[in-house]
Amino acid sequence: MASAAPPSDGLIILLPATAEEPWRHWRVDEHGAGPEQQSENFPEHGVATVLVPSALAPVTDKPLPAMPVAQALAAERLSLAAGSLAADRHVAVGAADGRLLSSRVLPAELDRWLAALAQAGVDPQAIVPAALVLPRREEALVLGRLGNQLLARTADAAFAAEEALIDALGEGLEQTALADPELAQRLVQVHAAPPLNLRQGIYAPRRVSVFRTANWLGLARMAAVAALLGLLLMLVWIVKWNLDSNAQEARALELAQKRFPAATDLDTAERLLTAELAKRGEGGASFAAPAAALLDAMRPVPGVKLRDLGYGADGTLRFTAAAPRAEDVNAVLIALQNNGWKVTVPPSLAPDPTGATVAAITVRAP
Repeated sequence: MASAAPPSDGLIILLPATAEEPWRHWRVDEHGAGPEQQSENFPEHGVATVLVPSALAPVTDKPLPAMPVAQALAAERLSLAAGSLAADRHVAVGAADGRLLSSRVLPAELDRWLAALAQAGVDPQAIVPAALVLPRREEALVLGRLGNQLLARTADAAFAAEEALIDALGEGLEQTALADPELAQRLVQVHAAPPLNLRQGIYAPRRVSVFRTANWLGLARMAAVAALLGLLLMLVWIVKWNLDSNAQEARALELAQKRFPAATDLDTAERLLTAELAKRGEGGASFAAPAAALLDAMRPVPGVKLRDLGYGADGTLRFTAAAPRAEDVNAVLIALQNNGWKVTVPPSLAPDPTGATVAAITVRAP
């Protein structure tokens, strides 16, 4: 197993093999694993790793096949699921240091472990068979003790160190016992990078979702308050603009009443002013303004000629335009309209006896 820096402020818990045995745990910090403690009351901690009795979770160890790791894990899972014990076993697989690890556990045992841990206030990120704390060594049987549990590991398996299993799996192998300092170091390594995590499939830790962790009620309230503040700000500006507009209109009416006392509102003042300008021949309703606009529109179209021209007291300029083509007359009309003048024309342009297109048109200020 590759050495990895242990997660700071963590906890390693060893579950007992029998109900009579106490729970054991080790506190993990930047200095490594602390001394063994016997208690079911755990201190505040970060990541929790739980070691379970290997008698209930033996591990098979084999070399990784020559294929991608994900495919190798999937193939091993399918192979174990097809066995005779698949119907009543939870299958877990993992890869570490070029080895393919697998274990089959009764779901009832996992349920019992998780329920006991939840009652103790622990939600472990990893559940690891305890025998995997022992290192793997070729042509050797490694023995060790965690609490009251005797553990064993060969090059092909990790299991509880029962006499019958040792005789069957360790025959012909050199036996070596793991010293306490090395065992403490291995605890930290397993905590930092679990070689096989039984929390897979339906037992995998729940992923943290933003939809679960976010305070949506608080966010909704903040959004509502922001929308309300925006609406209030908009209303304040509307009221301000209305007050400014009313003030400007009142000032304009006051100035108009000095010249036209009969004006009671802005519309009346505008009509009186327009009539006065028309009498003087000034303003947009005067003859000069529409006549100048007409001549300016005719300048780029030399084919258009005026046959008659008249001006009414209401500020309307009437004329008859003639041109060899209807497009020339339309060009003049379009130029007048683009300059903002109100133009009226007959429904259709018709030629006169000379063949010229003739149209009677009126133009007035907007």
